[in-house]
Amino acid sequence: MHNTLIIAKREYLERVRQRSFVIMTFFIPLLVIGSSVLPAMLATRGSNTPKHIVVVAAERGTAEAIRSRIEQHQDEDQAASPAPGVDKKRGLPSTHFTVDVSTDLSDAARTGLTQKVSQKQLDGFLWAAPSDISARKLTFVTRDLSSLVDNAVLGQQVSDALRREALKSKGLKEGDIDAALEPVNVEAQSPLGKNAPDPQKMVVATLTMVLVMYMTVLLYGINVMRSILEEKTSRIMEVMLSTATAKEMMAGKILGVGAVGLTQVGIWAAAAGVFAIYGVASTGAMNVVRDVLNPTLLIYFGVFFLLGYILYSTLCAAIGSMVNSEQEAQQMQFLVMMPMILSIVFIVSILQNPNSGIALFGSFFPFTAPLVMFTRIAVQGQAGELWWQIALSIALMIGTIYAMVWLCGRIYRVGILMYGKKPTLPEILKWIKYA
Repeated sequence: MHNTLIIAKREYLERVRQRSFVIMTFFIPLLVIGSSVLPAMLATRGSNTPKHIVVVAAERGTAEAIRSRIEQHQDEDQAASPAPGVDKKRGLPSTHFTVDVSTDLSDAARTGLTQKVSQKQLDGFLWAAPSDISARKLTFVTRDLSSLVDNAVLGQQVSDALRREALKSKGLKEGDIDAALEPVNVEAQSPLGKNAPDPQKMVVATLTMVLVMYMTVLLYGINVMRSILEEKTSRIMEVMLSTATAKEMMAGKILGVGAVGLTQVGIWAAAAGVFAIYGVASTGAMNVVRDVLNPTLLIYFGVFFLLGYILYSTLCAAIGSMVNSEQEAQQMQFLVMMPMILSIVFIVSILQNPNSGIALFGSFFPFTAPLVMFTRIAVQGQAGELWWQIALSIALMIGTIYAMVWLCGRIYRVGILMYGKKPTLPEILKWIKYA
């Protein structure tokens, strides 16, 4: 045990002192912040410039109705928006439109408006000819074809205005039209009622935590393999075996590299908490932290992260002891990591139906359980009802880890001293038998 702790301490200190560890630990939070906050800030800044458009219709009343609806929508969003230039319903930057109306549907008028748009004298024009309205298909000529959100919002307001005009022509009053067109929101609710977290926040937080677990287990499992391969090829192993057993060496490397992974995840979690509290509280990130990242879920994250890391690191240690080059290691590591990759592939299906057959199988299959079982716990939010499944999943993983440690330990004991050729399956079976 003493030798195991010495090896683990050496592995830990050697890695946390590397520049790559420092750079990745602090670069990834900055990258996340930059990719999530800066685009929104730039988009909001750009949305402050109003767009000048023209609505062209045969009847002035139709054009005025469209302009009125666009302006009314903008007034409503400005009154209830959490921040200037933000659409309250979508949480996205909204653009202010300055609308003029025209009743000239001649070809010359359309050509003139098109030239103005091309020459940047006008941001766009809506062509609402009677035949186009009858066909329910209007044309909006604009240079900003990539402004998908703005164009979609504009299309919704035009559609709403035309519906209102059609209802007015049938004799309905404005109040009746408002009541008839008032949208009905259907909100899915957990049996837990108000205590249940917001489903959208839960899905986003779950995907984030699953990806962090996947990347960390994958990265540091491979680090264990490369560390063993490096020491094997440099013949340092032969010196180390004079003072420590093969089992102590494998355990020390797994513990040391695992502690590095936990340190990095802990720093990321602390950075996320500080960022949520002091950086973007106004955007609702604080609510995500409070409603989703509860202590119980974080405990399960730690449990499944550790079990998954130990399981895959043991397999990676065995691979590192068997192979003689990076090329051989890359070929074999893909086979070991395939269950984790499949878990990510099926994660969307599991999020939509956490009680499906594939979700249940993935929860009990030890090599996919770290991601799949944690995802089900996070999404369903009812760990108490899943207690026997959680217990069975953890028990199967612990049993598999014990078997893999015994099996891979025997491979490791012989493999670290084998050089020269790639081992075959019969040779590996002999290692297990005689180790």
